[in-house]
Amino acid sequence: MISFPSILFPVDLSPQSRAAAPFVKSLAERFKSQVTVLHVLEVPPAWYGPTGEAAFCAWLDVNTMLETRHNELSDFLARELSGIDAHPCIQTGDPAGIINQVAHQKHISLIMMPTHGYGPVRSLLLGSVTAKVLHDAACPVWTITPSGHSARDARPPWRRFLCAIDTDFRSASLIQWAAELTAEQQAELTLVHAVSGFEKPHHESDEDPLRDFILGVARERVARLQEQAGTRLDVRIECGAPGQVLRDVAAREHADLVLIGRGVIQKPLGRLRSNAYSIVRDAPCPVISI
Repeated sequence: MISFPSILFPVDLSPQSRAAAPFVKSLAERFKSQVTVLHVLEVPPAWYGPTGEAAFCAWLDVNTMLETRHNELSDFLARELSGIDAHPCIQTGDPAGIINQVAHQKHISLIMMPTHGYGPVRSLLLGSVTAKVLHDAACPVWTITPSGHSARDARPPWRRFLCAIDTDFRSASLIQWAAELTAEQQAELTLVHAVSGFEKPHHESDEDPLRDFILGVARERVARLQEQAGTRLDVRIECGAPGQVLRDVAAREHADLVLIGRGVIQKPLGRLRSNAYSIVRDAPCPVISI
């Protein structure tokens, strides 16, 4: 049985963290999870040299900052996560490194965090902390882009999952995992595979022997993956960039959750490796990367 007994919820006390909190609470109630709410105080490095370091430490009262953040975090738990088994944790250091360290030390089964970047390229990139956690975490990572979501979205029952797959043989284990989770949650699962190189405005109804051949090969490979996984799931194979295809299919089918495999993402030259961040960033619903 797939379960998430321990959840790590890194927060920066921003509106994005507050927007993600109802989803954390709902999932913790669903799986009866214990939640560690982690806030990392990112203390800037001191000026080089003993004189600069002394001046820096005199200027920055870390203990006062920690006390202030502790009070803010306690207020966050009381307002956003009441009624579940949630515990605060405050540490100092590099956020991404601390998140993965705490996840390892506490045997975390799922990390849940919003995606948000800052600066002029925020529409192009995930937040750097989220990107590092997705790359390095040993456990599944749940992410959501908070814009456009409300607390009401966190409560309805799960009805439809999408599983983004490559045609690599390793996708069979992802399909098995996704099928097991879907069955346990009494939802429906659809596999989605994107074929790049035939993006719009080229219309799929136009005659294109090369496109039709590649789509046929993709269907055969996905069928073999299903044989390996022991499943007979619905499949959507569409032309376009993976992030765009997943976003369109998820919106069209009102998906509650998208599942992707980070084992495939991290494989050298794997197709999802270069597209995973766009899938996570652009999906209109939460994403769990395995």
